[in-house]
Amino acid sequence: MNAVQVILLMFAMLGLGIPVSYSMLAASGLYFLVSDIPFMTLFQRFANSVNSVPLLAVPTFILAGNLMNTGGITHSLFRAVNTSLFGRLKGGLAQVNVVASLIFAGMSGAALADIGGLGAIEIEAMEKNGYKSDDAIAVTLASSAIGPIFPPSIPLIIYATVAQVSGLRILLAGIMPGIVMTLVMMAQVAIFARLRDYPRGELGLSRKERFQIQVKAIPALLAPVILLAGMLTGAYSPTELASVAAVYSFVVSVLFYKTMTFEAFSTAIRKTVGDVANILLIAAAAFLFSFVLTIEQAPMYFRQIFLGLSDNLVVMVLATNAILLILGMFLPMMFAVLVLTPIIVPVLTTLGMNPIHIGIMIVFNLVIGLYTPPFGQAIFLASAMTGRPVLHIVRAMFPYYVPLIVALLLVSFVPSLTLWLPGLVMGN
Repeated sequence: MNAVQVILLMFAMLGLGIPVSYSMLAASGLYFLVSDIPFMTLFQRFANSVNSVPLLAVPTFILAGNLMNTGGITHSLFRAVNTSLFGRLKGGLAQVNVVASLIFAGMSGAALADIGGLGAIEIEAMEKNGYKSDDAIAVTLASSAIGPIFPPSIPLIIYATVAQVSGLRILLAGIMPGIVMTLVMMAQVAIFARLRDYPRGELGLSRKERFQIQVKAIPALLAPVILLAGMLTGAYSPTELASVAAVYSFVVSVLFYKTMTFEAFSTAIRKTVGDVANILLIAAAAFLFSFVLTIEQAPMYFRQIFLGLSDNLVVMVLATNAILLILGMFLPMMFAVLVLTPIIVPVLTTLGMNPIHIGIMIVFNLVIGLYTPPFGQAIFLASAMTGRPVLHIVRAMFPYYVPLIVALLLVSFVPSLTLWLPGLVMGN
């Protein structure tokens, strides 16, 4: 049984509707069976793949995000941004949506957490303010793409584990691209605000009421500040950073907002367990699947194909982006990061590209895949949340692919956007 047969078998099972983790495990298990490799090796590889200190950051950041959503931090954050200058602009609530996503990204590190946490609040507020439902959903989806790029980012931590690069360095590398995404998205919203006559933010609150809301939100707004300060000073590793985020979210929810009831805490824990089990099962299965492909020397074969395309870095970056955008439409992000990283990184580093820069580019491409049919998870989550048909959401989302692609090209071809800050903080 060769690598091509293993890959085809996995995709055949995916086509039958079998979950991706089970498809990878079944294909890998069958390979072990027919290759007469001891099954104990399979179990050891499967267990050891997630026995990693850097990966501890993943469940802890997920817990922090869920505690923020159930503990009132998310709601307070949105109200604070809504009562700021951004809320009074034309298309104010749409701009608030984007800015709030950037701030929430600095606490959760996941697009789906942004949609699940801020999403419902933002969509409801925009609809009440006179926005069409599809416009509200599209802005919410597009702005949530900042989450997996801006630190702390769960996909970037997983990439660092696979590519064996500094987790702290790649998290720092995501700051400038996240800001670029925010600015490009805000420019798009400003254009649409005039073309589609979006309403100006009408807060209907006195200056004193706005001040009280913003004061109350200070603990929520301090969370990303504390995390970014920890990274910029080198005080915390990614795993320690995740622990700080979780503890801070819990303490603020209990002592300041006083919204963390036992029921809310139980809900956050249950959701975290479910999310973590799903992500780590996919991660373990993908590590095992990658091990099978490595035995069959598939990465070397694919690298030769890649290198055969061109020895021009610009051409290769464009080709890599195109391939990743297409694969991102069909493959779950975690699986794609784990399987594609060992193939792509050696090729582009051979041509002189920095592995930190490559990691941001890979994750950025796969983030866009969350919002593209036919299997974009974010689209289906938004559909389930709002009851709107998937086709309507895709049609509304279509114009927002433009700022995402513009930001992707900037990140791909301007290395300093990614590498300047890590170099400044940690040296070259």
